[in-house]
Amino acid sequence: MRILLDADMLLFRVAAATEVEVQLGDDVWTRHSDLGPAREMYWDQLKLWCDLYGCTFDDVWHCFTDRSAFRRDLFPGYKANRKAMPKPIGFKQLKAELMTEQTAFMFNQIEADDLIGIFATMPSVGDDVVIASGDKDLLQVAGVHVWMDTGKEQQDEDGLSISYANGSIIKTNTVEHAERFTYKQYLSGDSTDGVPGCPSIGDKRAGDIVASFNIDRPLDCWKEIVRTYEKKGKVEQPSNFATQQARLVRVLRSGEYNFSSHTVTLWTPPTH
Repeated sequence: MRILLDADMLLFRVAAATEVEVQLGDDVWTRHSDLGPAREMYWDQLKLWCDLYGCTFDDVWHCFTDRSAFRRDLFPGYKANRKAMPKPIGFKQLKAELMTEQTAFMFNQIEADDLIGIFATMPSVGDDVVIASGDKDLLQVAGVHVWMDTGKEQQDEDGLSISYANGSIIKTNTVEHAERFTYKQYLSGDSTDGVPGCPSIGDKRAGDIVASFNIDRPLDCWKEIVRTYEKKGKVEQPSNFATQQARLVRVLRSGEYNFSSHTVTLWTPPTH
């Protein structure tokens, strides 16, 4: 079993959890962090998952995001709302340490979830993988997902089986659910990343629209996406705008990134 880890997310969480506020004077406060506990929390979480799936640290692929992202070239507003949000103290130092691991990966232009999507759909990697994250975008990828949030009751969705083990939430995602979830994001966008999606179409409405899609007919599904942008979006060139939004939210799959030239092959809508 191989664990494809969203290392950005886990490292952010443990670094934030170990930050401490310190008062230096009447009106003077600062923050500091002891990297030891943060480092320990990171590896302790991995050990829980390794024990759960009967694998070792060597089977964990730590996936990180590089500073450059191709999506910003497509849409300058991508993640612009996060510029004022600094990383927790110690994040950069711990990331530098983890990047020395033989199974740590980071590539120019793509993010951790893209890297996970590529690895998870790469034939040479195989089907015996678990995706460890808390990023809903990765539900575009079929397979087993172990969630970073714990102790939270979650409702089942069609095609998404939820179970609990070792304090972890496990979501088994079918191909149909993954495809339908991807179409839903084409419409709803992603507000946390500054991707607007189709104006006036929120997450619930997008889900209602794609619920009737026959995912075995991708061209028909895409035509319905474009029709929704035409009716509800009130944007110029609805087809082009819908394509841009899809490229922004879509997690990359195998074959869509060149590891030698560090270039992305942009997704194109189906034509047949």
